[in-house]
Amino acid sequence: MGSGHIKNRFEVDVLVFDLDGTLIDSKKDIADSLNATFHVVGYDPLPMPVISSFVGNGIRPLIDRAVKAAGHPDRGEEVLAVFRGEYMARLLNNTTLFNGVEETLETLADRYDMAIITNKPAMYTGPVVDGIGLRRFFGDMVYSGDTLPQKKPDPAPLLEVARRFSAEPSRLLMVGDSATDINAGLNAGARTVGVTYGFRDVSELADAEQLIDNFPDLLPLLST
Repeated sequence: MGSGHIKNRFEVDVLVFDLDGTLIDSKKDIADSLNATFHVVGYDPLPMPVISSFVGNGIRPLIDRAVKAAGHPDRGEEVLAVFRGEYMARLLNNTTLFNGVEETLETLADRYDMAIITNKPAMYTGPVVDGIGLRRFFGDMVYSGDTLPQKKPDPAPLLEVARRFSAEPSRLLMVGDSATDINAGLNAGARTVGVTYGFRDVSELADAEQLIDNFPDLLPLLST
């Protein structure tokens, strides 16, 4: 059920967003970096849809899935070491905000506390958030995959956001494009919205309370 059918309106105090596939379209830079890495180590490139399906749990799981798909599951560490440099060199070559993200965040920032929780390592998250202009909306409320010992779908990052904003977890709304995001929200006792335009198959969002087809479709779901 997409954004034309409002099943729930959310009375919440804090909005929590995934980064890749939710706020930013980074799939080309990630795919280009992975395939540049594969060129270095002598593997054939992978199609972008395949690579996108590997994104969402962090860099190491991305590489583990990619080397398995390439038929070399035992070379993960070597490939990971090359990928780190290749991706750092391409972080913002083609990465953009999804349509309507900036304008929608402008509207929401006056009404809600907001945070980003991503499984992307901090070495990439900080430069991307700064370089693409998101820092002004989130300040230091940006949790990377290595900020805490646990990462999504573990509830710890969401519970830490709730603590820092002195909010009940049930007053948080987790917005993301993958089962990792939705399960993190459910595990924390938060509300959940899945975005259908992201990197993962929409079937992963079956447990979300509401789906939206475009980021601005979030606005009519919120009780403001």
